[in-house]
Amino acid sequence: MSKVVFNLTQTGAQREIFNPESKARYTIVPKGRRFGATKGSSNAIIKWALKGISPILWVDTINGNIERYYERYFLPVLKDSGINFSFNYNKHQLTILRSTIDMRSADNPESIEGFGYKKIILNEAGIILKDNYLYTNTLLPMLIDYPDSQLYAIGTPKGKFKKDGSEHIFYQLSKRIGDDYRQLRYSSYDNPYLDAKDIQELSDEIALLDPNMVRQ
Repeated sequence: MSKVVFNLTQTGAQREIFNPESKARYTIVPKGRRFGATKGSSNAIIKWALKGISPILWVDTINGNIERYYERYFLPVLKDSGINFSFNYNKHQLTILRSTIDMRSADNPESIEGFGYKKIILNEAGIILKDNYLYTNTLLPMLIDYPDSQLYAIGTPKGKFKKDGSEHIFYQLSKRIGDDYRQLRYSSYDNPYLDAKDIQELSDEIALLDPNMVRQ
């Protein structure tokens, strides 16, 4: 039997987000830039697939990011693992053992509709959730098929209000209270692989150009 090798190291914050003990249906995570959410999400998906959890949905902002994220975050780990996997570039569908991961984009919402999922990850939720229709008419119905389905909305906040004056859904979700909702907040400093001095220097530089972006 071939040796199975994985490098699925996660930071403390990443482990908290994807804690398998959590029963919350919605995990809402406003976070700072370069926090490490994409890497943490890809590792979580691989772990779920190894446990036989399927189907899984990854939603990104634009279609052009999907193949880049697959090749940068998923492929290196899977190539070294020794397990069976495949990626359909036409369908943007990753298969790990018997688990199916659909990778879709908010700029092509019609490609998302029509299926139910056990796990849904919104990468860059601050951008994806600016579209009310996508959330209420597409994503929410996908949680009905399985009683234990879960949605993870992770992203850098893009403001409390949209241009039309209505509240941003990501901001609304961050205020929800109840057993179905779990809110976690992290900053760029919660990534142990980043130097705090470098973050502060970048923050100071950004403040000279746009003080409002420092909060991101």
